[in-house]
Amino acid sequence: MFAPQDNGQPAAAMAAATIGDRFGRIYANAFDVPDIQGVKLDFDLVRERRSARLEASRTDMTEARPGDQIMVETVIRPYRGERLVRQIPIKIPTSTSRGTLRILVSDGDTLDRVHRGTPMMNHGLGLAPTIALLNKERANDRVYVSLIESDPEAMIADKVMPTLPLSVMNVMENMRGTQDMVVLGESSVSEASTEPLDYVVSGAQMLTINVR
Repeated sequence: MFAPQDNGQPAAAMAAATIGDRFGRIYANAFDVPDIQGVKLDFDLVRERRSARLEASRTDMTEARPGDQIMVETVIRPYRGERLVRQIPIKIPTSTSRGTLRILVSDGDTLDRVHRGTPMMNHGLGLAPTIALLNKERANDRVYVSLIESDPEAMIADKVMPTLPLSVMNVMENMRGTQDMVVLGESSVSEASTEPLDYVVSGAQMLTINVR
């Protein structure tokens, strides 16, 4: 979905830029020649501004144990509309370490940037992993909840390897920084989202709970 932004950028310009970016990442791939037969676009035009912002979020508890399910309540404010309240359950993995656990509540684009890297980080990929990454991009019409740990995460082509111990990172050191491997400083260990909201959602907030 595309909706006008507060800075005045129209939805049509955003649609054109997004489509151009996706097409360019495929057509201009430095390693493989894509066999493109054509491009077909289907649009439904809605004559109202279907955008919303994440206004607030909170958890139903401040402490939890590995394996517990927590509830994240979000408040979404549509443009010129009444607030929407949505609850998102998410389970803490049994392998989660004790201490502070960060919870990212955000739109899909923010989560893609945090846990998949920027397009520039992935520019050295071949055609197949580039398309796989594009197909994994999250929808922009919902709110996502992601549990974040401080252990590093490696992305090899389009495959993600979260919470890697230092011993494994040392073995893989010779791949670091190459076109085959990108290392991020933190890992997303669990993820959940609302159902589609019929709005382009934007915004992000960070919550914390203590894991005992």
